[in-house]
Amino acid sequence: MMMQAAPIPAAPSEPYAYVKDPLVKVEQPVLEVTSEPHILQDLSTVDRLFITKRLRVRSVLFLRGKKNRFFVRTSDQNLVYTIEEQNRLIISSWWVGYFCYGLRPLQLHVRDCTGTEVMRINRPYACTSRILPCQLQRIQVFSPPGTKIGSIEQVWTAVRPEYVVSRENGARIFWISGPRVTISCFRDIQFHIYNTDGTSVGSTIKRWQGILHAMFLAPVTDRFGVAFDRDLSVEDKALLLAATLLLDYMYYDV
Repeated sequence: MMMQAAPIPAAPSEPYAYVKDPLVKVEQPVLEVTSEPHILQDLSTVDRLFITKRLRVRSVLFLRGKKNRFFVRTSDQNLVYTIEEQNRLIISSWWVGYFCYGLRPLQLHVRDCTGTEVMRINRPYACTSRILPCQLQRIQVFSPPGTKIGSIEQVWTAVRPEYVVSRENGARIFWISGPRVTISCFRDIQFHIYNTDGTSVGSTIKRWQGILHAMFLAPVTDRFGVAFDRDLSVEDKALLLAATLLLDYMYYDV
């Protein structure tokens, strides 16, 4: 009797089939990237700054030259920056302030409430007559110190004083126009700030504080300020602050 052969099993649909493990989704941790606050972050929410200037009388009495100190506050009187003047000419610097007055070369160190230097302003000597274009004024602004963010340059005009504010790459962003008469006598003096397209951005104001102040206290202490759009970048606000300091030296430092 012949034995019947066992049937050959059918080949699997996948010749090398294997058991697949279910996919397990591994959630990757989300890394939160927190950017460091800008060194000029104190200017991010302000739209005006009030500046008080005080002459360091001790430096004058001890023949160390004329040196100013500035206190920058917000509209609610919070102290933002303290600015110290340093003469750029080390040799014979004692006579520079007395004979050059507001044209003296200087370096301004801007420090915040913690004492950190957040900005530095360099101003070379320029023998500028306010009528003849002998040498035009120019300052450079660095923030943090060592990193240039822009400059302010004087433009010669026969009637109205004008200045140009530029970024570090030379692109002009603002221009400042002053009045025909810059003498602060019984009135505030205002310099207007414009965009390159002519729209108004803000202004700087030299405050008139009365006849007694003008006669006795003006060489020792003074007040002025700057107003600008709140939406400007902190670098642009810092440049306008530096321009305001330059205007004070040019026209009101005696």
